[in-house]
Amino acid sequence: MFHSLRRACSKYPVTAAYIAFAVGLFLAVQIYRIDHGISHDGSFDDALWKLGAVQPLVFVHDHPLVEEKEYPTGGPFDLWSGEWWRILISGFHHGDALHLLLNCVAIGFLGRLIEPVMKPWLYAAFLILATYVSLLPEYFLEHYPVGLSGGAYAMFGLLMMLRRIHPEIAEVFTEREINWGLGWLILCFVLTHFNIMNIANAAHVSGFVYGILAGVVMINQSRFAGTLWFLFVLSQVLVIPATCLVCNPVWNGKYYWYLARHENNLEQKIAYLQKGMELSPGEPKIGAELALNLFRTGEVPLRSWEIMLRSLERNRSYDKGVEITRLIWKQFHSDQEKLQALEIVSDVFGEESDAWLERFQLDQSAVASADVPLPKSDRSGNEFLFLRETDRQVAPQPRDLSAPPVDPRSPQSAMEGVTL
Repeated sequence: MFHSLRRACSKYPVTAAYIAFAVGLFLAVQIYRIDHGISHDGSFDDALWKLGAVQPLVFVHDHPLVEEKEYPTGGPFDLWSGEWWRILISGFHHGDALHLLLNCVAIGFLGRLIEPVMKPWLYAAFLILATYVSLLPEYFLEHYPVGLSGGAYAMFGLLMMLRRIHPEIAEVFTEREINWGLGWLILCFVLTHFNIMNIANAAHVSGFVYGILAGVVMINQSRFAGTLWFLFVLSQVLVIPATCLVCNPVWNGKYYWYLARHENNLEQKIAYLQKGMELSPGEPKIGAELALNLFRTGEVPLRSWEIMLRSLERNRSYDKGVEITRLIWKQFHSDQEKLQALEIVSDVFGEESDAWLERFQLDQSAVASADVPLPKSDRSGNEFLFLRETDRQVAPQPRDLSAPPVDPRSPQSAMEGVTL
């Protein structure tokens, strides 16, 4: 068996190297997990991240008003910081042994048909580009896939074209294999739709299309063949702007929140958070941080008050937002300021205002004593956003609302949720 494997590697070196890199990474991940005594639980895999894969990350909030496990705000921060190479590395990682085995078997079968009819450098370039290009659409969808299945489907699409001019390929890669491949492609959509398996269908489809386009160029024997080759090679440059968009998703509110977390200028930080809240109003942490930063810009924090109310209107089960709202209320010292604040409550919540005022406990004297001290205006930086956990004090629990028309504490009442 070892002799047969060595002979196959010698005969198909590019395919063997493609598979070997994936197998090597998988073994490295297992060794890392054993060495560090960790297991893969949840959406974040420390071993994959340490070994180059894209993983969804979250900031650890130390501020007692912002830290809350039920509302993590995160994203592929490594990509947003410019580590684009993680996209390609993610393709060579795999979720488990079965995932790796299925991809290796498929790639081994398809590769032994493709490699003999292509120049090694061209075949290697095709595999690398197909792997990379197939994964890009997943990141536009805010998915963080691993695996070479996108590259395998690119090989599948390429073979569908090559079999037309290579009879030796058509003898092995028959209509039956094509039907099996297309059937699995459709089945993956069904499995994902019914939440049976979480499959990177966008990578499958984009890889398949990429392989077909490459195949159309390769088999073309018309007088326009040279032009098609030139246009196809030139089109690979589009990978650069596509990568820039993935690393700078200007349509994603969480991206602006990420920029704000790395911005020292208060005015620019607020601008980023305002843009983030505009694009992702369902992210409660963005609204909370915007309100806390706006608080430092004026003596009467009416803007912070309105921001928190509108954030709560969209995220009704966000208890930390209620705490922040009660703390902001403490800063209204005159009756006129309080009257303006109550008018804003009426504008935001309408008929539900009384229920929300009850939840804010504005009819109780307890609201006069804040549970967490607010900063003085001369404090700079992120001190208020990053108070030590030891600064936390016990906060009074808001009362439940059981009467209609609204139950703001119910997660089911949320108009928009958090998308990770």
